[in-house]
Amino acid sequence: MDESQFEIGNKAEKLYFAVFDATTNRHHYPVRFRRLSDKLQEYALDIYSNLIDANSFKADTLQHRTTKYDLQTKAITTCNKFLSLTRYSLHAKLISFAISEEWTRLAHDVKFMSLAWRKT
Repeated sequence: MDESQFEIGNKAEKLYFAVFDATTNRHHYPVRFRRLSDKLQEYALDIYSNLIDANSFKADTLQHRTTKYDLQTKAITTCNKFLSLTRYSLHAKLISFAISEEWTRLAHDVKFMSLAWRKT
């Protein structure tokens, strides 16, 4: 994929920007929820990182295809973990429904786009 047209990467970047904006705000995530905010940040960065790394591999050899597939799978799995923590954050009233909806939409977009990309 062309870097300027890497829509999954753009969505993953928007996701981690949104997560960092909310989780570094003490009104959303007080100090006692530091571990939760750290995990959300870590997952958002891992999703982005795995997709960018996967995009750097050409599918010209079996090893590259396997590595690319594994990185895509890690991003998809991390999306599932991220979505679970997002649900908890909403349940604990740490984020609004609107923020939850935005994170969920971005994470689902990234997840389903990655699943489609993995099939190619």
